[in-house]
Amino acid sequence: MAAMTQFLIAVAVVIAAGGVAANGEELRPIFDGKTLSGWEAPEPSYWSVEDGAITGRITKDHPLSANQYLVWKGGPGAEDGRLGDFELVLKSRVRGEGGINNGFQFRSRLLPDGDVAGYQVDNNLQTAWLVRLYDEFGRHTLAWRGQRTTFDERGGAVSEDIAEAKGEPWFKLEEWHEYHLVCQGPRITLKVNGKLAAETIDHDVRRRDAAGILALQLHSGPPTFAQFKDIRLKVLQPTAPIETEVSAVDAKRQTVFREALGHWDLAVGGRARERGLTYRGSLEDAELNVLADGAGARTAARVALLRGGYFDAGNKLNVEGERVTVYLRVRDPAGKWDGALLAKRGSHETTNFNLYSLTGRIGFELHGDGGFAGVDFPASSVDAAAWHDLVGRYDGKRVELFCDGKSMAARSWAGGRLTVNTEPLLIAAETDGSKVVRSFRGEMEEAAVWARALSGDEVALLSRR
Repeated sequence: MAAMTQFLIAVAVVIAAGGVAANGEELRPIFDGKTLSGWEAPEPSYWSVEDGAITGRITKDHPLSANQYLVWKGGPGAEDGRLGDFELVLKSRVRGEGGINNGFQFRSRLLPDGDVAGYQVDNNLQTAWLVRLYDEFGRHTLAWRGQRTTFDERGGAVSEDIAEAKGEPWFKLEEWHEYHLVCQGPRITLKVNGKLAAETIDHDVRRRDAAGILALQLHSGPPTFAQFKDIRLKVLQPTAPIETEVSAVDAKRQTVFREALGHWDLAVGGRARERGLTYRGSLEDAELNVLADGAGARTAARVALLRGGYFDAGNKLNVEGERVTVYLRVRDPAGKWDGALLAKRGSHETTNFNLYSLTGRIGFELHGDGGFAGVDFPASSVDAAAWHDLVGRYDGKRVELFCDGKSMAARSWAGGRLTVNTEPLLIAAETDGSKVVRSFRGEMEEAAVWARALSGDEVALLSRR
């Protein structure tokens, strides 16, 4: 009897400490139930602790137009906050007005504007699916509730039913329910209230994420009340810290970009706190956060795959005066080069600047007090299917177009002050008579615009030369 009593006490102690993982190891709490210690948010005013639960709240007096996240800062085995192979258990509930969306991110990436890209456990009130595995800013739905999806190395997907998870749900999002998430290598397994709900086996080399942050989501929209509690974690495989040392060349590049009118990481849609981009197009028209591929790809670089979608910087960013430089890192895997690249135009007569491709030629054109001027070169003169750093420059006397740091076309032109317009600055499209046309189909990594003419050394730096 005494032995049985000691056993029960031991079990109670383990449960109080956080429970036991599938591999027999202890799940440790990462939320103390009282404070947000160990967690941080770009905008903390939406987050609090109520009744022992992390609480995200949107009200009519405190609306939310962009998603907000509470990010775990890290712990043993994930000192920098990045989780690779792990097991996570948490309880959640969400209420609100209408079809409220909610969830949490894992193996993800925090963006400059506070949004997050990567894997997600996604849920949504007033839907048949209620819970799914998702890829925020990427492939979108990975596996619906009741589905197991396997992605091959090239991104092909095969799905099969999880029979016991189909049909009517066995939980309610409005009530406390428990998520049990296990990530081990390419396999992501999600249980809800102890029952297998969805699974993804991700071998896609370009799109999978091996490690990243854990973040609780408060989705933009109508008044919402989202809560998370009893958050427990087991690190199955410690993650190596990311190398933070910046090369001398990259440090100099960043100095140049800090002087730009606009500088955008297109892998995440140009999300930025200032001068951010708006994506235009359907979910199927683009994929973000994809590993770069092909000749000239940078190691570990992430890019945007565009299939008709484009980015809009608004109509206020004009380059005024007699100097301009524009930059775009881009690839056309088909080698056709027949679409808009980086433009603020409307017509020849109203062009502020236009970096473009047309029937196999890459060009740069401007309009100013002295009329219209342009230069171009055939894409066949370089590896047409490779990654290229394109730079268009006007210094008040000369219009020049560079590819990978090399001058490809130039002409003298004293065009005076550049023409300004009310057209939007578009990346991967352009306007013609205020109509958006010529969407580019290919891959893009980075773009920038300066109201000055970069030096030759600075142009070389953009190509890391």
